Amino acid sequence: MARAKIVILLPIAALLQADAFIPSAIGSFRTKSTTELYDSSRGIERDDVPSVPMPPWYSDSSILRDRSHVIPTDRGFDYRATTTSDDDDIASSSSSPSLSQTVLDVLSRPTSKVIPFQGNNAFVRRLEGEANTARGVVEPLFLSFNECDPSWLCDNEGTISWLGQQSINEGDDGTSNDDDEKLLDYFAIDIPLSIDVVESSTANVLTADGVESSTVRNYGDTMRSRTHAALLATANGLFSFHRTHRFCSKCGSQTSQIKAGSARKCTSESCKTSVYPRIDPAVIMLITSPCGNYAVLGRKKTWPQGRYSTLAGFLEVGETLEECVVRETLEDSGVCVDPASVRFVASQPWPFPRSMMVGFHGAAAAGPGDVTRKDNLPELHVDPAELEDARWFSKEYVRKNGLIEGRGSSALDFEPDDNEAEFHVPGPASLARLLITQWVLAGDDPSL
Repeated sequence: MARAKIVILLPIAALLQADAFIPSAIGSFRTKSTTELYDSSRGIERDDVPSVPMPPWYSDSSILRDRSHVIPTDRGFDYRATTTSDDDDIASSSSSPSLSQTVLDVLSRPTSKVIPFQGNNAFVRRLEGEANTARGVVEPLFLSFNECDPSWLCDNEGTISWLGQQSINEGDDGTSNDDDEKLLDYFAIDIPLSIDVVESSTANVLTADGVESSTVRNYGDTMRSRTHAALLATANGLFSFHRTHRFCSKCGSQTSQIKAGSARKCTSESCKTSVYPRIDPAVIMLITSPCGNYAVLGRKKTWPQGRYSTLAGFLEVGETLEECVVRETLEDSGVCVDPASVRFVASQPWPFPRSMMVGFHGAAAAGPGDVTRKDNLPELHVDPAELEDARWFSKEYVRKNGLIEGRGSSALDFEPDDNEAEFHVPGPASLARLLITQWVLAGDDPSL
């Protein structure tokens, strides 16, 4: 059975001083001698390598997930087919169907914030004067419920979902000097694509200076805080679920959202089947050479020019996560992984649209005759159906050309500069960046 343990960043005893990657052709590489691989007299300080979020981006343990206060009191649908105000559980509205009174009450609180989406795009505000990255900083566009146009609240195409709750000390925002605490409720609303936001009555909030929209993944590396990244990622995953599950898979009837947007339920009285968001587990792994001084990085044809990243793949029925690491690495690159070397590092929600990434470190198995020559680089056999290219990269090359403050991105619309067009790794929002950074910082011992 493959062993798993948490990787701990350790001080570096030595760092290789190697050339860059050593390709003679895709899938064919020459071997360097031990003396060429690294100079043990040279070290690297941690300050030389930009930090990465830990735990990985798109999660925030400070966001409370207990939604009991926002679920309709009768545990029925979030939207109701009638607009009659006689029933306490029904909210009268100019739209039909209307929101449950319980959901509406929480939405209407001054401590509730709503993030607008439309289709796959989130609305954000670009911050002036922020210089955390070379490409600026953004935060979600937070609206009050009163700023949301009534036409957005339509269950036929758009939807509204509760994302979480956060405890905030009122004294921190200047509204109070006592120790009172308030709870912020976060929602997101998916504006129907049929609505022209420019023509809507509240167009000014979506077209104001500094407001823009794009996919959450394109903004990931420029998010101002972990909370913002987690909220947008959660909304992205929920809305993808709602858009693709509007009809019951058992009877074909329409479904409607329940539990404050965390699930859907068939509206047929004879069915009433509930459905929850699907989450696809996938492994993502940094696989090193037997000596630990090189790692396999690959790229997809659709990625921005120069981007190389760790290998990854989806878990199949009947296999463990560790077995998936071994299989996917072999399929993508032709490298046989030593099962005993596979160890867990961290996990990351990746709701683009519905993945959970589970990160590992592992090492290629040493072939016959390699016992005394651990610097041998196993030959790569790239599957063109999976990757455009894969190569062995040295730690020194990755550190000098990839792990540089402000360089690299996880965005699919990323436009690399001249240096990045030659080589860059995903940005700090990705688990891949964390796996690569830990490898560079762990020294030349493959067991770390």
